[in-house]
Amino acid sequence: MTKRIKSHTKVNRREFLSTAAALGAVATLSGCSLESNPQPQLCDDGKRAFVTGLSDTAYKKARQRAAAVVRRMTLAEKISQLGNTAPAINRLGISSYQYWSEALHGYTGPGGVRAMGATSFPQPLALAGAWNPQLSLRVYEAVSDEVRAWHNRAGEPLTFYSPQTLNLHRDPRWGRCEEAPGEDPCLASTLVVQIIRGMQGDDPNYLKTTACAKHFMCNNCEDDRLGHSAWVNPRSFWEYYTRAYRAAVMEGGVFTVMGAYNGINGIPCCADRFLLTDLLRKRWGFRGYVTSDCDAVYCIYNPHQYVPTLHQAAALAIQAGCDLNCGDTVQKHLGKAVADQLVSEADISRAVTRILTARFLLGEFDPPENVPYNKISFTVVDSPAHRELAVEAARQSIVLLKNDNNFLPLKKSELKTVAVIGPTAAQCHLGGYSGAPFVHISPYEGIVDALSGESDSPQDGRVRPQDLQRVSPGVRTQASSEGGMNIGWISNKSWVEYKPQNFTGMDRIAIRVASPDKGATIRVHADSLSGPIIAKLNVPQTGGWQKWKTISAPIRGITGEHKVFFKFSGGSGGSICNMEWFQLQPVVASPRHQPRLGQPVVIFRPGCTIDGPKDEKMFAEAVEAAKNADVVVMVCGVTQVVDREGHDRHDTRLTGVQHELIQACFRYNPNTVLVLNTNNTVAVNWEQENLPAIVSAIYAGQAQGTAIADVLFGDYNPGGKTCCTWYKSVDQLPPIHNYDIMKGRTYMYFEGDPLYPFGYGLSYTTFDITDMHIDSSVLSEKKSVKVSCTVANTGSRAGAEVVQFYVTVPRSSVKRPIKELVGFQRVELNPGESRRVTFTLPYTAQALWYWHDSLRQFVLQPGKLKLMIGHSSSDIDLTGEVELQACTDAELGGPETLSTVAVPVKVS
Repeated sequence: MTKRIKSHTKVNRREFLSTAAALGAVATLSGCSLESNPQPQLCDDGKRAFVTGLSDTAYKKARQRAAAVVRRMTLAEKISQLGNTAPAINRLGISSYQYWSEALHGYTGPGGVRAMGATSFPQPLALAGAWNPQLSLRVYEAVSDEVRAWHNRAGEPLTFYSPQTLNLHRDPRWGRCEEAPGEDPCLASTLVVQIIRGMQGDDPNYLKTTACAKHFMCNNCEDDRLGHSAWVNPRSFWEYYTRAYRAAVMEGGVFTVMGAYNGINGIPCCADRFLLTDLLRKRWGFRGYVTSDCDAVYCIYNPHQYVPTLHQAAALAIQAGCDLNCGDTVQKHLGKAVADQLVSEADISRAVTRILTARFLLGEFDPPENVPYNKISFTVVDSPAHRELAVEAARQSIVLLKNDNNFLPLKKSELKTVAVIGPTAAQCHLGGYSGAPFVHISPYEGIVDALSGESDSPQDGRVRPQDLQRVSPGVRTQASSEGGMNIGWISNKSWVEYKPQNFTGMDRIAIRVASPDKGATIRVHADSLSGPIIAKLNVPQTGGWQKWKTISAPIRGITGEHKVFFKFSGGSGGSICNMEWFQLQPVVASPRHQPRLGQPVVIFRPGCTIDGPKDEKMFAEAVEAAKNADVVVMVCGVTQVVDREGHDRHDTRLTGVQHELIQACFRYNPNTVLVLNTNNTVAVNWEQENLPAIVSAIYAGQAQGTAIADVLFGDYNPGGKTCCTWYKSVDQLPPIHNYDIMKGRTYMYFEGDPLYPFGYGLSYTTFDITDMHIDSSVLSEKKSVKVSCTVANTGSRAGAEVVQFYVTVPRSSVKRPIKELVGFQRVELNPGESRRVTFTLPYTAQALWYWHDSLRQFVLQPGKLKLMIGHSSSDIDLTGEVELQACTDAELGGPETLSTVAVPVKVS
């Protein structure tokens, strides 16, 4: 049992300090320590070669400068700097700073809620489906370019709490699966190194931004994340859960790590010295700063109830190695901890030094001309190049799951009427931690654009969120229950600015609003925030954030084109209303055009909501549209209504009446394709059995509609692969709180029949993988093995195949993975073209080694090592064997010596 500090009024300093020091020993007793296998100790000034370009010299210089500033601070000033919202210290030339910004799949701004117009790329779960590390690098180079552009223009901060979430997709019920780069540690590790490189840059002297590896660690359930403790056995800990973090630190050089809310084996993560100091810094050589989740330090006290007071929680976090508190617990209570001698000023100085080191490396205290990233122009934000990259990333993320009898691609010339049906069809869902891009292309809009056809939706003159120019801090967009987007998180004194509108002949304004219980007042200004008020409207209580009502008011005395500003007021705190669109009236109705020759009509009917009960009228309208169409495109999925931060789902089927709607439409029109526009995997068993075609389009960013249409109509040949196992039912899974990876989790240990296996994806062309060559019969500590094959496009279309390399280790009495990924390469080929792919498998590939509970180190089982190359984890074309020799090098066996990312690959 983990020792808890006893609850009493008088804190015994000796007991407190001895308990804090014992936390590492608790981890040793649980088997999650390398104490019996000493490795080189890499502390804060340790040397290590990272993929990122920052030199050791630059790091040391920045740390020394930070330490010199900290030495001049008073204790109160030091403590003030330990929160994400740090005040200025003017006498030392330190400005106020907000450490919390988000860039999970595009810049969102401080606190995740500000930067209008920043490009939105696919969610990490979608981008991982591309299996393309170079694409990940390009995407996050673009993200960090836009961050720097905002910084150069408006002084926006450069420190981030994302990317990358490294709690992997081990269970599809987890509410934040969309943030994870798949279920496999090799794939995730390989991608995250490039993501960090894209965010932090390659300059030897300066960081471009700071990326963040989170939530460290085992934060894989949401419903009770604040007080839950994950009970993790040593093998699962070392062989699975640590691997992607280790790659982020040791190979990516990530500069921020976020401690999780949950505990591990009874110890809250932000109070766990073994995790934050012994493992992260001494074992892996981490040299950045650790931040808590918000407010995970408070959670040490409650609901974990690990200590009886908040000042003990603050002291314990600092001693464990948690440097920055997202929240205010540390700032409010650390002073008392110092007075009670529970933490030293030296401990506090160390934490502040680590934090300020990042700001020095970002160039904040240097002449602007010395920092190369200060030259990035604001023209990169939402630039044509970034828009095109968003389309490319969205295309590559799409996975073709089923295509019987080449049902896809659809032939445009044969279509007169297309019915687009489903609750996610008309919404450009971006998912969690999303910004507010100017481009929002829903699946429905993408299909209309691709066909250049006639929409059945008349032009209504409504001005929507995609026409926004700027918003005040805190305001952001989200998916609306009525389709499209709405503006949310509107509070007292919020404002938004729209593109210029033509007021000539207009005498009234209508606004679509929602407010659950507060109401609000909206003042409409022309030209500027201080411009003339042209209308004033009162927002009533509508009964919910997505319960919409249209309000209107007269406008007078204005003609011509003017920028439009909305100012909101009301309430004493928090959000007060949502706004979907506004419309200048009277609306000039544009005549309906008859489709030109060869251009089809596209009909949209939602049919149902995401999770609501059956609406007979809505349902019947959708079925009627399906009856009369040449082809039906069903667009279904789950959204943040179902699973999100703070909320897990408990079933993996489509919610509401979506399954019923799909079956009804298919009954009347078998020419039906299902597009899963969703934030997570879903169990579509009946659909897989009956529908001719299924496409996975996990939230792919602002250009998702364009990418989906390109795949449906053959303008792009899908080449994505599943980055996690799609299960048929939750009955195939252990309980969500079971962290034993060997209990049937992921493709490595799942022995059942999945709906779609890991690494799976179809194409409109065909590929052969042949001619395996292994350059050695032995894999030893002195000799790696090169394994090569030829991949050929044997079809009639250009396309991409992901060549996947797996191993199965020699049999032993220890349970090991059925197979495990060690390498992969996405290869683009024209029809008839072939290419040679060569993998180099080192002796230190972590898949070969397992954690020995008694020895508390990694070991390997010598014997026959099976090598497999194929199209997916379940579709292997080539197999071979080599002899895996026993280890004789005493220095091998610690995780620091092992290779986590995919094995090196050469394509010729």
